[in-house]
Amino acid sequence: MTRTLPDARAAFVAAIKQDTPGTDLPRLVAVLDALIAWSAARPAVLSFRPPTGRAATVGFERVGAKAPFWSAQVTRGAGAKLEIHGKVGEALSDTERASVIETLNEHSRDVLVDGDRLRIGFGALKNAAAQAAVLALMDRLLARDAAPPGAHTD
Repeated sequence: MTRTLPDARAAFVAAIKQDTPGTDLPRLVAVLDALIAWSAARPAVLSFRPPTGRAATVGFERVGAKAPFWSAQVTRGAGAKLEIHGKVGEALSDTERASVIETLNEHSRDVLVDGDRLRIGFGALKNAAAQAAVLALMDRLLARDAAPPGAHTD
């Protein structure tokens, strides 16, 4: 079982290698490293979340929470995907969820509809603009989570 971030990263990279031959591997690993670096740069609000099930999973949770903020996993045949999780104890409003879906759909071939899990493939995140947009989205969600209850509006 991977209990440290370097171990989780190594298991994730090994899973990508099994699923992704060729020249795309370094670009997919760069996506993972960008997500980790973005999260590690926010130690006051995010901390590494050791995998609880699948070995090829990397994720971060809000400090003080026991649920993920984001997680990434490799599914054989489907590749690596990033999933953004809603706030602990409070679901995203319809407007917020629609905004998240819109941002993810703008940068992915896979179209999400209401009710889908908030996921985007690492293949889409290889694009610098897509990666920047998703990280900005995650920044907005963290800022929303830091606001006092009832402070955000639809």
